[in-house]
Amino acid sequence: MTETRSGPVHICLVSDTSLPNLNPALATIAESRFFPPKRVLLLCDNRHLEQARYLKEALVDHKIIVDIHTIDEGLDPVEISSLIGQISAVFETLSPDEKQLAVLNASGGGKALSLAAVSVFMRNHLPVFLVDSKNDRIVWLSGAAKSAFDIPDNASLEDVLSGNGFKIIPPNPVRHMLSEKQVRLGENMAKNAKKFSQVIGAFNGYMSRAKEMKGYYQAGPVSHKLRKNNSFMHMVDCFCETGFLEWKKQHLVFRGQETARFLRGGWFELYGYGVINQLKRQWAEQNYPVQIGDIVSGVNIEAPTGSRNEIDIAFLCNNRLYLIECKTGYFSPNSHPSGPSSTMLYKLDWLKDLGAPASKTAIFSYRSLPDHDRERARQMHIEVVAGWPDISGLKTFLENWIEVPQTN
Repeated sequence: MTETRSGPVHICLVSDTSLPNLNPALATIAESRFFPPKRVLLLCDNRHLEQARYLKEALVDHKIIVDIHTIDEGLDPVEISSLIGQISAVFETLSPDEKQLAVLNASGGGKALSLAAVSVFMRNHLPVFLVDSKNDRIVWLSGAAKSAFDIPDNASLEDVLSGNGFKIIPPNPVRHMLSEKQVRLGENMAKNAKKFSQVIGAFNGYMSRAKEMKGYYQAGPVSHKLRKNNSFMHMVDCFCETGFLEWKKQHLVFRGQETARFLRGGWFELYGYGVINQLKRQWAEQNYPVQIGDIVSGVNIEAPTGSRNEIDIAFLCNNRLYLIECKTGYFSPNSHPSGPSSTMLYKLDWLKDLGAPASKTAIFSYRSLPDHDRERARQMHIEVVAGWPDISGLKTFLENWIEVPQTN
């Protein structure tokens, strides 16, 4: 027997996108008695049954009672009386108290299913709303509530991925608390990207070849030529200021696997993460039209098919998933089309399917990207921020890239 209890109930229509159903179900909205729901009923046709199961799994993780009801849409869309009957039967499974607090989220489903569901709710004088995904708002179609209001971005990356059938697998993603030294390193590296990008390849080489013994790493000896290179020495000084790296005679030394990952390119991922997080705080303080939600780095993903991939940075904003790959390596203009840069581009293209609506993807590269790779990225609708002066303008890029609602 299905568990029931008194409290708000959302009846949702399932389609290919999960966020229009997921975000309202996780929202706490003081000015409305319908949020958050204690129970969710998912109505779907047979084509979207698997999607409904994914969505149920995500909601159950938040202690919400979820039932799935399959609606037979195998009839002429004009003949909706059967659909109305099926939806009415689902509505009658609610207790009297639940019926008083039931609301229809009519954002998903086909036209016939949506029309039939709205008809059932209007006949019962119950409220209906739509999610205006473009403007991240709930808009009421019927009921006492009249004004639209913003949807809190309470969904986590885990919620969004599981709601679309994807799983996060170990090692788990990280939500960073960056130190002042880490932030300052990123800012210095971005400010000096024009000259540092010429020598970071040599630095990466030393870091990757550093030998480890009992947690202690030693790289080098650094060549006399590089020790006379002002740009290289200035860049090394920036890393030494973090306290993670130091000189030992002509060698660069550091300790621990985490530091090794940081020095071998992880610092750039943290820089991108930090700029997004800074923008999130500023927009919250300014009551900006959109608010950035969950931000994570190092997301390891398994698709329903079992294929796996990893993304450097992911964040949610305005009902959309943003995915970013960060690189400090060198991409040769003469590289084969199926080389390393191609692998990166096709990975981002694959990851677009994680979001609803379609995710937005970008490459952040500390060094410039060859023209042929930029052109392929453009064809795949993948944005590129690469080399000087792009990296120094990363915040400006993000302000333009993140979609902002249209003001009325």
